[in-house]
Amino acid sequence: MVNRIFILIAIILSCFLITSCAPSQFVAKEPPQIKFQETPKYKIDLSDIVKPDKPIHIWVDEKFQKVDDPAKAKYLLLSHSEYAKYVSQLVIKKKYEEIIFEQETLINTYVDIINGLKELVALEQAKAKAYRDLWVDSENAYRQEQYQHSLDNLTNRGIIGAISIGAIVIAILAL
Repeated sequence: MVNRIFILIAIILSCFLITSCAPSQFVAKEPPQIKFQETPKYKIDLSDIVKPDKPIHIWVDEKFQKVDDPAKAKYLLLSHSEYAKYVSQLVIKKKYEEIIFEQETLINTYVDIINGLKELVALEQAKAKAYRDLWVDSENAYRQEQYQHSLDNLTNRGIIGAISIGAIVIAILAL
């Protein structure tokens, strides 16, 4: 009879030891990191700008004699076609200046857009991390509460079972 009581107590204690392990921590998967595609380089199309030939310089002195050294010359003679080449070079220079200002505006706008998108992605990643942390905390709290309730239920059942067995043992001994 005493052996049976020891076996019963051993079974009850082993049940408590088996069920006393805490639940494992919930670990959520990391959200995917966003990677940007490489931005293509901006190129200006200069094919529609015609580049004129270099003008032919005719250097002359005070007597309008041709001189080979520009340092000795006093005047520069240009024919009408050579003068047109200078004018076209000035027009091209103005076009380049316009293109540069427009390109600066365009590139700055593009950079602002990219910076705004990077800031948006950073905010989205921070939001996803905060959401993930809250989710993990609530899941861990739920698992801990569920474990505590199951342990309380098991303890209550064990106590009621022990009382019932004790009452039966006392009733058998009393007879």
